[in-house]
Amino acid sequence: MTVGLTACGKRMDERSWLSALDSLRLECDGMTRVVSALLLRDGIAHVPMCGTLSVAGVGEIPVHHWIELEDGRLIDLRARMWLGEDPRVPHGVVPRDRANARYVGREVELSCTPVVFCALTDVTIDAFAPATFLMESASKEVHG
Repeated sequence: MTVGLTACGKRMDERSWLSALDSLRLECDGMTRVVSALLLRDGIAHVPMCGTLSVAGVGEIPVHHWIELEDGRLIDLRARMWLGEDPRVPHGVVPRDRANARYVGREVELSCTPVVFCALTDVTIDAFAPATFLMESASKEVHG
């Protein structure tokens, strides 16, 4: 089973890739571990983070995990698990300056062996399409 690929087996867009991940029954630490493993596989520079997340007028998560990309974007698929569906709460791939949230944290090491990946997702890492859209977006921002 390939997760999120089109019927032709072509690369998938950001929305489909994130949707495939979002459907996993994981909290922020497990999600960050899985996303980090996929980004490592695809050669995409990133930093797994742990710290606090505050969204003005919504609330705070005292212990939270997310991904920071080299170009300043954040990947967070679990803030809304704790803070609700308010549109001010970041979700997906979000430029830090447009996040309307305060992320404060430190880099953490989250290893994810193939066995752990499969335990968290019920599929192998090869079942997930590459996150090539992240590299394309970063290239557009640098050259655009």
